[in-house]
Amino acid sequence: MGQKSVPSLIYSPKFVPLAEHFASTIASGEERGALCVMRHGEVLLDVWGGEKRPGQAWQSDTLACCFSVSKGVLSLLAHIMVSRSEIRLDTPIADVWPEFAAEDKGAITLIDVLTHRAGLPAVSGPVAEGDLYDWDIMVGSLERSAVVFRPRAMPIYHNMTYGHLLGETLRRAAGAGSLRELLQDRVIDPLGVDFCIGLTDSEIARTAQLTQADPDGLFTALDEAPESLFARSMAFFDRAEDFNSAKWRRAVIGSGSGHATARAVATLYGQYIWNESILPTDRQRAIGVQQAQTPKDPILGIPIRLGQGVELSAPPHLNFGPNPGAIGHWGAGGAQAFADPNLGISFGYLTGHMSNQIGCSARANRLVQLLYDCLYDNCDV
Repeated sequence: MGQKSVPSLIYSPKFVPLAEHFASTIASGEERGALCVMRHGEVLLDVWGGEKRPGQAWQSDTLACCFSVSKGVLSLLAHIMVSRSEIRLDTPIADVWPEFAAEDKGAITLIDVLTHRAGLPAVSGPVAEGDLYDWDIMVGSLERSAVVFRPRAMPIYHNMTYGHLLGETLRRAAGAGSLRELLQDRVIDPLGVDFCIGLTDSEIARTAQLTQADPDGLFTALDEAPESLFARSMAFFDRAEDFNSAKWRRAVIGSGSGHATARAVATLYGQYIWNESILPTDRQRAIGVQQAQTPKDPILGIPIRLGQGVELSAPPHLNFGPNPGAIGHWGAGGAQAFADPNLGISFGYLTGHMSNQIGCSARANRLVQLLYDCLYDNCDV
C-alpha cells in the first residue's frame, strides 16, 4: 500500500517486546492499526501505525470499525442503567417495549438478551437486503418475529440482532431519542472516549479504510447455504458491503458499526474491572460470572463462554489471556477488547486489515501471548 509510517509509541519499558513486535508487523505490511494496554486507567502501551488510507498515515485519533466489540459497549450501557435502577436484569423487554410482546415474546427479559438466550439470532419473517442499516425496519422485524429458538435454552450468538434488541430496549427504558444520544450521554461523554456509532461527516473523515484477507468470505454462506443459521443472521446486509460504505458508517448498528480508537475500547472495557470505574464494584463482579456456555456455537462454530453481556476468555478462539475470568469481546476481522480483573489490565486492538478467521485472529493471539509474557516477566506491573 505504498510507504508505511513508523508506529507512534507511548509505552512502559516493560512492554518493549510487545511494542517492537507490533512495529515489526507494521513495517512488514502485515498490519495497519492500533493497540493499547491500560491498567486501572493508566496507559501502559499505546501504539499505532501503517496507513489508514492510501497515502495517509494512521494517527492517534484514527477511528477503526470495531465490529462486535461494539456489543460490549452496549452491554456497558445496560449495566450502567441497571446500576442506576433504570431497568432490572429480570425486566421483561415488553415492559418497556410493548410491541415486542407480539408472537408470544412477552416473557423474554433483559438478561436473556445479554446472555444471547432470547431466541432471536435471526427473525422468523422475510427480510430484505439492506434492512440492517435502517433502525426502524430492524426494530419492526424483531417486533413481528416469533422466536427462532426456545428462549433460555443454550446460548446462540445473536450476531446482528443483539444491537437492535438491546439498543431499543435501553432507548425505551431511558426515554432517549436514539441509541447514539443515549450512549453519548451515559457512556462516551462521562468517560471522554473516542467511540462513535452512527458517524457524522467529521467522524467519517477520521476513519480507516478497511481491507479484507477474503473480501467475499463473510457473505459466501448466503449463496452456498442460504438456509443456514449463519446466513439468516447475515441476510439483513447489503451484499456489496465492504465496511467502508457511508451507509455502514452512518448506521446505528449496535452489533457492529461502532468505530473507535484502541485507547477508547481499552478504556471502555476497563470499566468492567478497574478500581475507578463508571460501574459499582458489585455490578463488576456479577458481570464476569459465567452465565452460559456451549462447545460449538451454531452461528460462530466455535466454543463460547458468556457472562452478562460479555464473552469470557476461551483460548484460542476467544483469547483474552490465561485467566478464565477475563472478560471481553471479539469483533469480525480480528478486532478485540478485554479486561483481566486479576491484573487490572485492559486491552484494545483494532486493525485496518481484516482477518478471515472466526474468533481471535493469529495476529491478535500473538499480541495476547506477548502481553502476558511481558506481564509475567514483570510481576510488579
